[in-house]
Amino acid sequence: MNISIIGGDSRIAKLAEMYAEEECNVYTYGLEKYFNYYNKIENNIEEINSKELENNLNKSKQYENIFLCNSLESAVAKSNCIISGMPFTKDNITVNAPFAKEEIKLEKLKSILFAENNNKKFFAGGIPKDYFYEKETKKLENIDLIDLLQIEELTILNAIPTVEGTIKIAIEQREETIHESNVLICGYGRIGKILCDRFSKLGANVYCVARKESDLAWIREKRYTPLIYSELPNFAGKIDIIINTVPYIVLTETQLKLFNNNVLIIDVASNPGGIDKADAQKLGLKVITALGIPGKEMPKTAGKYIKEVVDSKL
Repeated sequence: MNISIIGGDSRIAKLAEMYAEEECNVYTYGLEKYFNYYNKIENNIEEINSKELENNLNKSKQYENIFLCNSLESAVAKSNCIISGMPFTKDNITVNAPFAKEEIKLEKLKSILFAENNNKKFFAGGIPKDYFYEKETKKLENIDLIDLLQIEELTILNAIPTVEGTIKIAIEQREETIHESNVLICGYGRIGKILCDRFSKLGANVYCVARKESDLAWIREKRYTPLIYSELPNFAGKIDIIINTVPYIVLTETQLKLFNNNVLIIDVASNPGGIDKADAQKLGLKVITALGIPGKEMPKTAGKYIKEVVDSKL
């Protein structure tokens, strides 16, 4: 089987290795800085210039069946299964490709896919709604679009490495144990639920702030302390760690000034996040914006989860 991979972070690179280990031919474009070794480039042996790979993060062995294509057109043409990153794009202009030698424009990829037009499956996470539409009316024909961020199973599984990476950050950034610390979780969604569970099992006193009455009831049932935002003044002074999972601003200067100056704030939500960074900086509070934790901290596990979903769709 042939697999084409366009861009992506470390978890997508690990995914490429997993398919290579299953003896698939993997054609990549936008992972040049990851695969730092002699590699077949479309039937030619060529040495990648090490100066162009100074930020290389690869720790893997060489795979003879992973090919670095010399053009985007070639990578797309090699396979009817095309996989890109999670997220697919961060700016709606370029493909998310931190290991690429040069930018991959969304419009260029779109035009190539239109030209191909031959029953391809395209996997990526968080594709702009109008990306596969021509003049906002005609959907790209013969392309089976699978948005990985819309698959509930994957978003739940993806929350696990996010939570473990968050705990790692909390441990590394503090001089006190998690045990007996007072931890405030903002939001009780997929990530918030697992965060509450894991911090509680580590011996923390867990407070969770939410808006929905049903979420507050579940928080209470789990024996965490349920809060609504108007109740923060009664508890803020004793909080040691704040972890935000809400993807819109919920903590501004009004709330942030209630916390002590030593509080550690970790924002894992997608942009703009839930913490007003300017207000926090003005107050001298430490905020760590931790995006893309699965790809940075646990890429092999995150890649395995993506592969399971892709395989099920193939």
